[in-house]
Amino acid sequence: MKIAILVYPGMTALDAIGPYEVLAQLRGAEVSFVGRHQGPVPCDTGSLTLLAEKSIDQVPLADVVLVPGGPGDELVRADERLLSWLRALHAGSRWTTSVCTGSLILGAAGLLEG
Repeated sequence: MKIAILVYPGMTALDAIGPYEVLAQLRGAEVSFVGRHQGPVPCDTGSLTLLAEKSIDQVPLADVVLVPGGPGDELVRADERLLSWLRALHAGSRWTTSVCTGSLILGAAGLLEG
């Protein structure tokens, strides 16, 4: 099962790490932290950085998509490239989910309609 956790500047680390700790325990789970670009991503506190192991260009599909929240969500909601990627993943995912204000990102992508 391929699991993609979006990471973006200004996200709340707990919103990604908490679900990661649970999802990574699933048998056969392949969990990836995915960012707009591959590399370090600063969290909302400014003192913690997570690593985007893959860029969105490297992850065209996932069984589970998780979007964390955080004060950086405003920039993501205005980023059409990220929103398009989320829409594309959602079309083939089994579950698309979020934590906290990550739901605002899913809403901006039009994934909460209906």
